[in-house]
Amino acid sequence: MKKIFTFIALFFCLTSIYSQSKITLTANYPDATFYKVVGNEIIRPALGAGVIVLKLEKKELNKIILVKEGFQSVIKQFPRTNKWPKEVQVNIENRVVDVSVEPYDAGIYVDGQLAGNKTHKLIIKKDASLTVEVKKKGYKTESKIFSNKIGKETPLTSSIVLKDKIVQIKASPVNSEIFVNKISQGIGSAEVVIPQDECVFVQVKKDGYIGDEKVFCNKEMDVDPPLNYQFKLTDRLVKIESSPDDSEIFVDGKVVGVGSYDLKVSSDNCVEVISAKEGYLSVKKNYCNSKDYQEPPLRDHIELKIDEAHRQSISTDLANVNFTIVVNPEIQEIDAWKLLGSIVTTEFDVLEVIDKETGYMRTAWQVQGFDGSTIRTRIIVKLGDSNPLKYVMKISSERAEGSVSVKDDQEFEEWSRILKKYKNVIEEAQSRL
Repeated sequence: MKKIFTFIALFFCLTSIYSQSKITLTANYPDATFYKVVGNEIIRPALGAGVIVLKLEKKELNKIILVKEGFQSVIKQFPRTNKWPKEVQVNIENRVVDVSVEPYDAGIYVDGQLAGNKTHKLIIKKDASLTVEVKKKGYKTESKIFSNKIGKETPLTSSIVLKDKIVQIKASPVNSEIFVNKISQGIGSAEVVIPQDECVFVQVKKDGYIGDEKVFCNKEMDVDPPLNYQFKLTDRLVKIESSPDDSEIFVDGKVVGVGSYDLKVSSDNCVEVISAKEGYLSVKKNYCNSKDYQEPPLRDHIELKIDEAHRQSISTDLANVNFTIVVNPEIQEIDAWKLLGSIVTTEFDVLEVIDKETGYMRTAWQVQGFDGSTIRTRIIVKLGDSNPLKYVMKISSERAEGSVSVKDDQEFEEWSRILKKYKNVIEEAQSRL
């Protein structure tokens, strides 16, 4: 019987030790507030802030929640059946930042992982940092780092607004260089940022091509810039230099430059260029921008050679012009005709036509070839008047490019010069008649 009473006494003694009626809860922040929780419901009013004495109810979990603005709440439960210290420290440590973004459909990424759109409740563990990025196609990505460390400020809320627009630029040919506001941004492709309320000037350049340019704006009243834009350079550019440096450059028959010219050759077209200077042989070149022809050069140097025909000729207003010779009245017509024949045949061996009755005489063409040109010359004499006696004489002087036959009439053009050896024919006829 004595043993039974001893066991009962020991049981009540142990029960009194483990069946505590209350404990003291201390928060690590004096303004952190304790609330009682029943099921999933927070019971108000609050139990207190900083330090509370929690009465442990039988048959309950004695669940509490510790709340502080800017922190992740902590839930603890203290069943009375467990042994608890008289004082329990409850720490609230993880920080919470309410993040909102604009545009609302922009993606919120936390350390590279998509966390949602529009808003996100960011939880930062003690002594940790998180990087938040906000992304939307067509906008420059914005990012912020949030820390939960001593000495680092952690905001309660943060609004991240995407303002700067982005255009993905691609260029063709792929090795074209892209410039933004005259500063190189890359080769072939570039991500062009357009700050809010500003415009940017984009250029695409490549040697041998006509560049292209465009202005993109990010202003309230302007049309939104495109997400993607492609520049295609198709027109070619040939930088032409000609020497002598005062030689003229012709395109489509018009002088477009002297000494140098930047020639534009449109896609699927050819352009004829002539470089010319008096006293030099002209040079004609064709530049084509087509798959069917050789690719035009980036640069081309045209060097003119001295025209030997020019050096052996004189410029005169007698070339290809009818010149009237009034015969001295003391000279008989028959003698005048003979004298004319003698003068003409001194320089021209062959008379192609001679008719004394009509007073018409025409020599055959005399041809002299030079490096780069062919010159043909002949004299035509015809009766101008009988009373007083007059004859009309003309030196026909014509020039053709290259070496051609004298019979290729379509290749010859009138030349404003005559070869030096024929320069005295008309003067002699005038003097002697």
